[in-house]
Formats: sequence, structure tokens, C-alpha cells
Amino acid sequence: MPWNFPFWQVMRFAIPTLATGNAVLLKHSPNVTGSAIAIEQLLVRAGFPPNLLTSLIIPEPEVAAVSEKLIADPRIAAVTLTGSNRAGSSVGALAGRAVKKSVLELGGSDAFVVLDDADVDAASTAAVKARFTNSGQSCVCAKRFLIAHSIAEEFTRQFVAKTRALTVGDPTAPDTQIGPLSRADLRDQLHLQVEKSLDQGAQLLTGGAPIDRPGNWYQPTVLAATGPGVTAFDEETFGPVAAIATAADDDSLVTLANSSDYGLGLSIWSTDTDRAIAVARRITSGAAFVNTIVASDPRVPFGGTKQSGHGRELATAGIRESTNVRTY
Repeated sequence: MPWNFPFWQVMRFAIPTLATGNAVLLKHSPNVTGSAIAIEQLLVRAGFPPNLLTSLIIPEPEVAAVSEKLIADPRIAAVTLTGSNRAGSSVGALAGRAVKKSVLELGGSDAFVVLDDADVDAASTAAVKARFTNSGQSCVCAKRFLIAHSIAEEFTRQFVAKTRALTVGDPTAPDTQIGPLSRADLRDQLHLQVEKSLDQGAQLLTGGAPIDRPGNWYQPTVLAATGPGVTAFDEETFGPVAAIATAADDDSLVTLANSSDYGLGLSIWSTDTDRAIAVARRITSGAAFVNTIVASDPRVPFGGTKQSGHGRELATAGIRESTNVRTY
């Protein structure tokens, strides 16, 4: 499980898995080992038998070998992973080799599509929240902002102004809206993606550099003139960087939205709900949200398509991932 929501990411699979009669071996991210241990202790305090959920504390150089042995073990029935495409590809291959079920949630580059009849003020306000929540460190953060030509200038003006107004600071302070990134290597990778995008023709509208202060800080950044072939459009940017692209009409916006290896979530904005749904039906994603930002909610299934993974978490669909259908 990943570090970005270290309790929620575990609970969303652990609760239905345990409730359907399974036990769990948890390998959490190494920078949130304290959360892993706390979850294990919490379940015991709640009355679950000891070791029904067991945290595996494994030195990083040994993770690949241990994972392979675990997945191959006949006592292991299935595997679920939330993380990078590299890790997901490896775990999925091991599960396939062992003929075992897997649920893979591998991140995304969600499209935030604004049609020409949208409420620009509402859409731009939501766009800032959709991109910069958790300092942009979320698979369901909107990352590609695809705007109809006729409203692109006004949307961009408002989006940039609202991005510049974000409060960057101590994440424990109540008024802070942007905190640091989790690790220095992730900040450096994000900056490299921005620099590559600028070299490829993107335009820097605000931000674009690390912040010179102790910790792994990066300026809230907006890039314009992106599209297929630009790194910030093609890759997942796991931090506070937004990529704007424009298109002439609905058909072109659909083409842009589908021009991605990822297919997790979609947020689409229009004053005509039927039109928004019609456009959403033509875009491949695990979920579509109309006039609101993409979010995970225990009441609705969560998961992706294409390189964003397969299988579902949450809701009835997620509970059934932890079971086999049996016919009597």
C-alpha cells in the first residue's frame, strides 16, 4: 500500500477483506511503517484476533524476493496493490503466473474536461481543489485540464489566479493549502517533468521550481500549451503541477481525454447534464463525475482501466473482490 493516505488506503481493502472471512498480510510503504503497525494494533484493540492482519516489515532490497515467495505460496489466495505501474506490472505478472486473482490500482492522469457551456467560475474553483489536494499527491487528482477554446482564456486566467492564491506552508497549520512533498526524490522527479515539458513547448504560467526552504517543497505550477507528446500531459505528475490543453469542440476534447495510457477518473463540466454524460460515455475511465471532482467514496466502486489497473475497491463491487462466487 502507498504512503499518500497511509490509513485510508489500507482500510479500504482491509475492512471488506476481513469482513468476508479472509486474513491479511500487509506490506506498507517503508516511509509509513508507523501507520502499518498502528493499524495492526487498532484491529486487535477493536476485538479482532491477533495476527488476522499482520504487517510485514521488510528491508527494501528484499521486497521483490519476499513478494514473489508470498504470492507463490498456496496459502495466499489473492493480492491487491495500490502503487506505481512498475510495481503493479511486477505483482500482476506474479499473480498471473500463480493463477491468482489480483486487484491493481496503479494511479492515473485524470482528465478535467470543461465544455464551452460550463460555469467557468465554478469549474476553475473546483479545478484548483482537484489538482492541489494533498499537494497533488493522489492518483485521483485531476492532472490534465482540457478546455474548450471559446472559454479557455477566461478559465486559464481564473485557474492561474486561484492557484497563485493558495497558501503554502506548515501542513499542521489550519490555513495551509499546500504542504511539502513526501520525499526529495519525488520532488526532483516532478521538477524534471516540468523542465522536460517546457523544452517540449509547454508554457509556464506560474510556479515551475522547488521552494528554497527546509523540506521537499515545490511551487504550485500551471503549464499551458500541453498535449500529447508533452511530458506533463503524457505522464502522471505526482505533485502540484497542472497541464492545460485546449480543443475546438466536444469531439476534440474526447480525443484529448483518451490520449492517455491511464484511465482512472474523469471530471466533466457543463450546464447541460445530458451533454456531459454523452461526452463522458465516449471517454475511457473507471469513473465519471459530472460537475464535481473525482473522489473515492465507500458507497461507490473505485478502480481504473488501461494502465490505471483493474479490479475494484469499495462498495459492493469491492467487497466481492474478496470473495469467490459459489453456485449451489
